[in-house]
Amino acid sequence: MTIYATDDWSMTSDLTDENAVRVADRWMLAWRCSWLPDRLLTRAQALAAMVLAEIVAADPYPRHEAAQGRMISAAGEVGIPVEQAVFLLMRRRSA
Repeated sequence: MTIYATDDWSMTSDLTDENAVRVADRWMLAWRCSWLPDRLLTRAQALAAMVLAEIVAADPYPRHEAAQGRMISAAGEVGIPVEQAVFLLMRRRSA
């Protein structure tokens, strides 16, 4: 799992088609993630959203405590329940 922050304006993944892009300059809530299009995020939140997307792409219901902990932490950073994140990402994968 690798998240590519190719510059200060975008993030992509090698596991999923999800991405995050910077939509404003000099503004804290300046990022938009493809699977959360209605929310503006900080860079840290956008990175957490990308981590969630990668984990769900690899295994939406991981049994390893480390992966579960990463999901909980990332969802907390983004400000959504883990279940909602899994639902949204799985719905996008099936579309």
